[in-house]
Amino acid sequence: METKKKTAKPVKNAAAAQDIYAMRKRRKRRKVLKQSVWLLLLAVVILVLYQRRDSWIPKLETMGMRHQSRQFGIGDSDGNFPIQIYGDSDYQLAEAGGYLLLLNDSYLYFYEPDGSMTAARKHTYGNAMLRTAGDFGLLYENGGTHFRLETPAKQRYEKTLSEQIVFGRVSANGSAAIVTGAEDCACRLYVFNSKGQQIYKRSCVERISELAFNADATGCYAVRIEAENGVMKSVVNSYTFSSEACNWSSQPLDMLAISVYNTSEGNLFLFGDTKCCCLDPNGTVLSSYTYPDKLIRSCFYGNTAAMLFGNDETRTKSVVVINGSSGTPAVRTYEKDVRDIGLMTENEALIVQLRKETETLSYQCNVLQTTPLDDSYDGFLRIGQNLFLKGYDHIDRLEYHAP
Repeated sequence: METKKKTAKPVKNAAAAQDIYAMRKRRKRRKVLKQSVWLLLLAVVILVLYQRRDSWIPKLETMGMRHQSRQFGIGDSDGNFPIQIYGDSDYQLAEAGGYLLLLNDSYLYFYEPDGSMTAARKHTYGNAMLRTAGDFGLLYENGGTHFRLETPAKQRYEKTLSEQIVFGRVSANGSAAIVTGAEDCACRLYVFNSKGQQIYKRSCVERISELAFNADATGCYAVRIEAENGVMKSVVNSYTFSSEACNWSSQPLDMLAISVYNTSEGNLFLFGDTKCCCLDPNGTVLSSYTYPDKLIRSCFYGNTAAMLFGNDETRTKSVVVINGSSGTPAVRTYEKDVRDIGLMTENEALIVQLRKETETLSYQCNVLQTTPLDDSYDGFLRIGQNLFLKGYDHIDRLEYHAP
């Protein structure tokens, strides 16, 4: 008896299997696509957060910081003040583009005049120094090799040099001059534009001790120190960035120059350790003033110089104002503790900070106004009509009304 083999019906079963396989494949593809979309969105979010880290990281770090308002004399100190200083209390204050810049050992902070923090940019510079002009801030590592150019809006660039930085200066158009040490010469001068492009380099046979850009930042005035008959003197050299030649050199000045400024008359003004002087555009001395006592502080703006001196023997301090290249010095003597001075050229006045008050003097050193302070401060920085008062671990603001 023959047995018949049962024949399977493969067509229908195969079709069903293919449908299940296709469905699983579609599900897997949709799952992979969905995961890819989420990963892409996550990557975009991380990228945006990273690019905007300067705006949200400081808020996390300063979370819980207590702000309060204070009243000071004739002005109001409101908004987010005082600004507390945490960690290293050895901080630096500066102004750029109307913003308050605060540098400590870890961060460069940017504040609006009302005390609102707009950015906190981390740095790892061992001995960080800050210089500002116009809208720009130059942050450099004294004794290191790093520097960078900042604005309130963003960091423009950061560079590393092969030689140790001695000091740096910045112009109102964002040009940065960096003086470094060198093995084959006394020092080297680098100049970069606001985009970080090197536009000038000079190897110097004598060390540069100070530098200032000229009025249009097409060149600079570099001060070098030389010995003459055993006495250290300063010589000013004028350079143009489009030429290797020296435009002119001043006669040796009987002082060690501390700072250099352009005047509104087109001249050059120098503060030294024992005297100050004014040079014409060709480096000829127009006038000079020998200090009566030890120089403590100095400031210059436009065509006016102000100086604070201290006499240890008489325990007195004096303020001297020189207005113009040939102006007669005006003097006011104090038996009080004078902490700081600052010019208000638009009002032709000088602010003198004492321990518990400020005085506003005319350029003739006559008292125009006295404003009490509720605390003791080490100094101040003026931005517009605001005085930012520097305490040991905090900063207050005084809205200052000129007389």
